Amino acid sequence: MKASAATKIFFIILTLVILISGYPETVSARLHDSMPDRTDNRIHGKEFSSANFDLIKLREGVYACIHKSGGTAICNSGIVDNGESTIIFDTFLSPDAAEELLEAVRYLKLSPVKYVINSHYHNDHVRGNQSFSPEVKIISTKRTAELIEQEEPKAIAAEKTYAKSQYNYFDSLKKAFKGDTSLREYQEFKMMKPYFEELSKSHEKIKTRLPDITFVNEISLNGTAKKVSLIEKGKGHSESDMIMYLPDDGILFSGDLVFNKNHPYLGDGYPHDWEIKLDEMESLDIKIVVPGHGDPGGKEIISTMKNYIESIESIVAELKNEGKGLEDIKKVQMPERYKDWWLTNYFYSNLRFVFNTN
Repeated sequence: MKASAATKIFFIILTLVILISGYPETVSARLHDSMPDRTDNRIHGKEFSSANFDLIKLREGVYACIHKSGGTAICNSGIVDNGESTIIFDTFLSPDAAEELLEAVRYLKLSPVKYVINSHYHNDHVRGNQSFSPEVKIISTKRTAELIEQEEPKAIAAEKTYAKSQYNYFDSLKKAFKGDTSLREYQEFKMMKPYFEELSKSHEKIKTRLPDITFVNEISLNGTAKKVSLIEKGKGHSESDMIMYLPDDGILFSGDLVFNKNHPYLGDGYPHDWEIKLDEMESLDIKIVVPGHGDPGGKEIISTMKNYIESIESIVAELKNEGKGLEDIKKVQMPERYKDWWLTNYFYSNLRFVFNTN
């Protein structure tokens, strides 16, 4: 059973509420411990700095753009120079943050940006589209383009009344913490504020730009220096997900099919199909995975993602076998291995979603 249109709008808003969780500065934009050749490759320079993302060099001509705590990127992005043109993978929530992607390309002296990729239709991955000139072609799967056209107007209309009130509400909640900023709950609360602030102030300038090029199955954007494959994965985190794979470099940009050290959002997805897609991705020759949210990691973060979904399904199956209902979900103890993950609210919303749809 899938959610109604109104419920899906709510889920989209709720998703991005919590995806603001950009990570505390102590861990932000550091490469995952198990990632091969782990170094701190953040790029700093007088000519380029961003409050929205950290720019990390993965290989020559390949960069991860990792959302910064307090910024308005919200999701992660990628920059790849294939030797002839530069490709941007996902464009952030904020057009201002997307413009900084262009600044990064100029700072790095890369080839001109020719293509922008939308991994799926959620607003934190597509609202920066408008920052790119008409000469830059936006690419998505055929279904993702349809979903952007169908869902973005609904989401924007809902946010116009929702975002401002939530921003003010979260602002007032600060008093409840009584100055104790060390609490994990406070840290997650603080991370939500920039999301609502951006939504409440950006509606006047948001202009939904649809993809120019759509495809099914797979297309290549190869150049003289890099082989780049865009692969449609179909249903998973959303109704249509896409990955970008650099086979010679062993680098995968996964979009939201992979979250790292964050509870993923299942509420707009297809958990069983998602697991299958993760198995398919794991069969690729991969050294580095850039997730949709969280720090870059090694191939193992794909299997960790699959294990999480299986854990949610297993907990729900056990509840149902014991004759328990939705009201019992709040009594479930979070498995120890997930207690240090961010986006903690998702654990229980994921249980409710799977309970209702299985």
